[in-house]
Amino acid sequence: MLSALLKEFKYTLRLSVPITVGLLGQGLFGIIDTVMIANLLGEHALAAATLGNNVNWIPLLLVIGLSVAVPVLTAQARGAGTDEEMPGILRHGLLVNLFAAVIGAAAICVFILSGGLLWLGQPESVSKEAAMFSCIIAFSIPAAAGFQTVKSFRDACGEQWISLLWTAAGLITNIFLNWVLMTGALGFPNWGLEGAAAGTLFSRIISLAGIILHKRLVYCWHRGFSLREIRQNLRIAVPSALHVIFEAGLFIAAPFFMGWISEASIAANQVVTTISSLVYMLPLGISQALSIRVGEAFGKKNFSQIRTVFTGAAIFTLLAMSISAIAFIVFRVEVSAIFNLESETAALASSFLVVVCAYMIFDGFQTIAAGALRGLGDVRIIAVAAFVSYWLIGCPTALFLAFGIGMEGVGIWIGLAVGLAATSIILGVRLRKDLRM
Repeated sequence: MLSALLKEFKYTLRLSVPITVGLLGQGLFGIIDTVMIANLLGEHALAAATLGNNVNWIPLLLVIGLSVAVPVLTAQARGAGTDEEMPGILRHGLLVNLFAAVIGAAAICVFILSGGLLWLGQPESVSKEAAMFSCIIAFSIPAAAGFQTVKSFRDACGEQWISLLWTAAGLITNIFLNWVLMTGALGFPNWGLEGAAAGTLFSRIISLAGIILHKRLVYCWHRGFSLREIRQNLRIAVPSALHVIFEAGLFIAAPFFMGWISEASIAANQVVTTISSLVYMLPLGISQALSIRVGEAFGKKNFSQIRTVFTGAAIFTLLAMSISAIAFIVFRVEVSAIFNLESETAALASSFLVVVCAYMIFDGFQTIAAGALRGLGDVRIIAVAAFVSYWLIGCPTALFLAFGIGMEGVGIWIGLAVGLAATSIILGVRLRKDLRM
């Protein structure tokens, strides 16, 4: 049993390493933007960027969730030996995701330009500075959707290193463009905060062009589109997207809750969210690898292999998240210092990090459980669990603790932790039932 566990986990780890590194690269976009904005433009600009980015996370996470159908269907087709279906899976995935991205980007621009941030009770000075930044980021969402769809397809086909290469290329481009466009260096225009948004836009376009052109993909556009294949895509894509939105939606709402407290709370929340999101890339990478491996095994109807694959991944993930939590507690002051924060903001960030450590194990488990369930095609429960856990349990808890009994920002993060714990229990019970088949 142990030898089989190690063997299967070795394959999962080999698949997940480039995926995780690629996700870390994408997470570094947020880290680099946050550090550069904080150091070059100050905490006021950081607060504005936080609000602008969080509004755009809604359509961005929608297309990330929708793209989940592509690797799952591709893996199931490979496992069942029906590789001829794969060009259609990619073609229809791009259609669904790009359509959603364009609609989402347009909606964000309308919301921002009509004063949406002010409607949410955010500070007027911060909202005004965030407006143009947010609209430029919105223009980059279709490019991000195309990249995520093609990346997911290449990952499921065993071409993870191509995805990693163009993630790295986009990251390097983003660093360079942030610097020159935020400061006016090397003769470039000095656009300040908008320069950071423009850097994200151009780097996403470059990443998309690269991952498409690096190696010829077979789309078979001449075959057109069919309602059957669109429905097949949406059967997995819609619940997966709802899961992502319900889960991340509460984290997106958190900065707006922080805005009801203070500008320092917004900035501290952004720092902690950025750091914890980077660590989250590890279980997320393993989760995506699990979706592919479980999907292939499910295509073969090999349920004993599915159980072995999941068990090995679960042990490794829980161990890694435990080590990360201990490191956060020990070095929380040093981590906050990286962002050159004022004393009040640094103290808030340190206190938030303590709560983050408390939920990291739950977060890791629910992430890989969701990945395994996607590979099985059992996706509706993921969306239901996310809605119940985050919006019926986590959100009321956060608001009560923050404003009902005066715990403020710490109370909001405790509410997030409660939501993560609830969803990990629900998904764990469902997965246990499925793997008894």
